Amino acid sequence: MRHLFIFLIKLVLLWVGLFLLQQACFIFFDATRLDGIPHAALWMGFRRALPMDLATACYLVLPIGLLGIVLLFREFKGVRRVIRPISIILVIVACFINVCDIALFTAWGTKVNHKALSYLAYPEEAMHAVAGAPVAQLAVIFLAQCALALLVLFRIDHDRSFLATGKWQRFAAPVLLPLSMLIGMRGGTQPFPIDRSWSYYCAHPVLNLGALNGTWNVIVLLAEPPEIAANPYAFMPPAEAEQRFRAMHPTSNGPAQRISTAQRPNIMLILLESWTADVVGVLGGDRSVTPGFDRLAKDGLLFTNFYSTGFRTEQGLCATISSFPSQPRTTIIRQYGKFDRLPSLVNLLDSAGYRSTYYYAGDVAFANTRAYLEAMGFDQVHDEHSFPIERRTAWGAYDEELFAFHVADSRKAALPFFHTVMTSTSHEPFDVPVDEGFPGKDQPQQYRNSVHYTDRTLAAFIDACEEQPWYDSTLVIIVADHGHYLPHNRGNFTAERHRIPLLITGGALKPDLRGTTNGTFGSHVDLAATVLAQLGLPGIRSPWSKDLFDPTLPHFAFWTFDDGFGISDAEQCQVYDNLSGQLLQRGIRRAAVRRMRSNC
Repeated sequence: MRHLFIFLIKLVLLWVGLFLLQQACFIFFDATRLDGIPHAALWMGFRRALPMDLATACYLVLPIGLLGIVLLFREFKGVRRVIRPISIILVIVACFINVCDIALFTAWGTKVNHKALSYLAYPEEAMHAVAGAPVAQLAVIFLAQCALALLVLFRIDHDRSFLATGKWQRFAAPVLLPLSMLIGMRGGTQPFPIDRSWSYYCAHPVLNLGALNGTWNVIVLLAEPPEIAANPYAFMPPAEAEQRFRAMHPTSNGPAQRISTAQRPNIMLILLESWTADVVGVLGGDRSVTPGFDRLAKDGLLFTNFYSTGFRTEQGLCATISSFPSQPRTTIIRQYGKFDRLPSLVNLLDSAGYRSTYYYAGDVAFANTRAYLEAMGFDQVHDEHSFPIERRTAWGAYDEELFAFHVADSRKAALPFFHTVMTSTSHEPFDVPVDEGFPGKDQPQQYRNSVHYTDRTLAAFIDACEEQPWYDSTLVIIVADHGHYLPHNRGNFTAERHRIPLLITGGALKPDLRGTTNGTFGSHVDLAATVLAQLGLPGIRSPWSKDLFDPTLPHFAFWTFDDGFGISDAEQCQVYDNLSGQLLQRGIRRAAVRRMRSNC
């Protein structure tokens, strides 16, 4: 029995060593993430990770321990032969999970979660979504981890006999060994087993997620249902929460500002894939990336404090069409029986005589999007099967082909119309093979390059629309579906990552509003109420949506990330991480400071 315990201890130490190596790969993969982080906090992360690493090692060694118990009584060649292959497979899986975590943190600011696992139903699109990650570097990390772990594994003697010499050993081992493993799997003898919150010890997400064992995280994800049985964000009694909610979402009682010269203008909504304010010049972003949008802003009404509700397209789509905010841990568009009961801007416009069409250049079936669009009442949905495609990226036709198709199709459109045009060329992996004047193969430059391409074709598209007979009676709403961490490697939780462009233009926009800005804070959920108020139609059946032009309402922007949320208004910005229970970002705006000083 002693040989069995020594063998299992060696395996546990192997796994703990591998997990520490994987933690180092995760944390140090991008050194820019560590700017401003004290060394003490960095090394604390490795100490903090040890209990969960040990628990995960016990999970992975348990099957081998159970097989070893069988070999205490009798040597079975078949049992002996499967012990090493089990460890080999688990090593490969664990290393693969680690590189997936690195790639996901680069793109989403999180490790593998239910939202990421749900994308496995669409493997091709899932590969495209993470194709922007440095695949070659990740492949080297994966192979190096596997090689090192397997080298150590093969140096552990797997052939030594475990046969017990005494009866007490044979009967004690089936009790002591599983009991020891169980204690290790729960992280110790404390009243409650360790969970994800154990890894959260500071305000730096890269360190918190680094301390979260990726293999343990996946084991728990596979074991727990994706649905949430109870509200995990109950921070106060329901009555108090309801009172505060009503104070933040009062009924509109002020007249909306009229921005349209037409009583029933056509509405064209253009959703720009992955645009962030960090690259929009008129919003204080990088210069020269969006000259077309900057020019259009001179002829439109630009919102300077608009935010995305989430970080994926389906989140922005549901928030825009249904005024339903994104969720921290789930995605409602994946949940049949729920998304089809959401309110719909499309249905309300349909009741007012509008014909609605959705334009997309890729596979609209991805992430249940077609089912959602049909449930929302779109009269027609166009995707990659609706027109011949000459050039395409991993996500669909180039944006210029989509725009050209819309111009041709709109010539026969029934009026008034509600058109939604969803671009895709600026989606990861930013592989559009055009030269937009941003040389280099690094991710920030490729991102700028793809956004500049969409910007150029967007400006040409609006110019082409101006030649159409329907343009003079049309409001054009240009907004991003979500922001992006590039080009400045913003944290997934930050307000800066979620700040996006919103521009209202078109022939129906009042002349006195052209070239002006609006500092009202808002997000995708506010667009439906804003559009309906302009048309004099009943508001959408959503308590979250507000008319951005109603000055009597308290306006703010709310967004979510993986198990956390942020809020920003004219007074302050707060970002809360639920797992750590910490404010990751906080600040009082200068205008609020000036008001406080004037009241003193």
